[in-house]
Amino acid sequence: MSVSKDLISGLTLFEKDFQLEKSYLNLENRLEITYDQAFLLIMRVVEDLMAKDFNRLINTLYRIDVSEEKLKEALALSTDNPASVITKMILERQLQKIETRKKYST
Repeated sequence: MSVSKDLISGLTLFEKDFQLEKSYLNLENRLEITYDQAFLLIMRVVEDLMAKDFNRLINTLYRIDVSEEKLKEALALSTDNPASVITKMILERQLQKIETRKKYST
């Protein structure tokens, strides 16, 4: 499976985990996506949740198993904006899940 397909699978999982409407990210029409495009799609949602429903964001991060310690450390060490750091952690975690599912399927 290509990186682009893994990213699309990760974004589909992101929609589900964050309880977004199916097709919220308009993935059904995409055959390919870059890491940067996936990053921006997730970051848009993260920024919105940070502004409007921070508790939901924190609860979802916990539920999808983003390490609280790693996140705190990354936020403390980074000069990037917090939404960017959180987005990177989410995307990494979703891609890990896809890899694990591929490994144990078949």
